[in-house]
Amino acid sequence: MSERIVALHTMDLTWRYASGEAMERFCAALCERRIEALQCDGCGRRYLPPRPMCGNCRLRLSRWVPVADEGTLVAWTVVHVPILDGRTGELRPAPYGMGLIRLDGADTTLNHFLAEANPARLALGLRVRAVWRPDLRGAMDDILHFEVLP
Repeated sequence: MSERIVALHTMDLTWRYASGEAMERFCAALCERRIEALQCDGCGRRYLPPRPMCGNCRLRLSRWVPVADEGTLVAWTVVHVPILDGRTGELRPAPYGMGLIRLDGADTTLNHFLAEANPARLALGLRVRAVWRPDLRGAMDDILHFEVLP
């Protein structure tokens, strides 16, 4: 039997990084409760989250299209380990649901928190809707989580 070792250490997790042009525009739209995807002019695929290049055609993406804030749950899990929220420094209590959501009008999925954490109430194909933060600030967490539609 092995003994558990606990090492107390405070980490300095301050850094800055550029999210890139596509994510900057995506986040600016979130500040207005809009979700936009980038659509390929070659194959028509709509990418969410947006990215600068089509994974199929290798074309540069520049055409923005609106997508809904409702969609379909295509994969899910319930996480039982709390995580540290990098924006607030607080732990997200466990358990919590995570899902891959294909928003109406998008061809790819968005990975995000789910309001539901009970596996008995989660299933592939469920319809979900974004729950927006009251004080929008132009960041991914402007969408607090997705709730299951009745």
